Amino acid sequence: MAYYFSNYIDKIKATKKLAREKNVPVWHIPLANSIGILILTAVYMSVYTWIAIVDMENSFQYIPSWWHTFIEIANYLPLIYLGVLSFTMLHHVLTVFIIFQAAVTKGIFNSIAKIDHKIWRKTGKDSYIANKIWWVQQKWLSIDSKKRRKIVACVLVLSIVFYAYRIIF
Repeated sequence: MAYYFSNYIDKIKATKKLAREKNVPVWHIPLANSIGILILTAVYMSVYTWIAIVDMENSFQYIPSWWHTFIEIANYLPLIYLGVLSFTMLHHVLTVFIIFQAAVTKGIFNSIAKIDHKIWRKTGKDSYIANKIWWVQQKWLSIDSKKRRKIVACVLVLSIVFYAYRIIF
């Protein structure tokens, strides 16, 4: 059992190496995305299992003595499913997200290069879009780190309020 967990940790570390090979700059983003997908999958699996349990319970003519214990265990199904999925599928899902992010990053880079080339042919300005991106990045990094954290927190709160408003109304 301990061998499985140490081997599994090595598999996760191998995905970090894959991210470096695929030029994915921040390995934590695909990791967060894959954990989020596993949580969502565990929740959906739990909901459908609970639906099946309720259907089974409705078909009973009498409720067995072990049923209440089974229901108590079923309350923890999201955690059980998440644990099983995490210890069996996380490295596979993480690999898919790393490959996807590498493809998206490469596509964005190629699009910027194409747009820059078209602008260069029309106006003669070299790397116009790339220079603007660099300028915005330098402006962002020149802001004090405390102000940056406040700005990110404000944007996060506003997006949560916006999406909560959209869900409620």
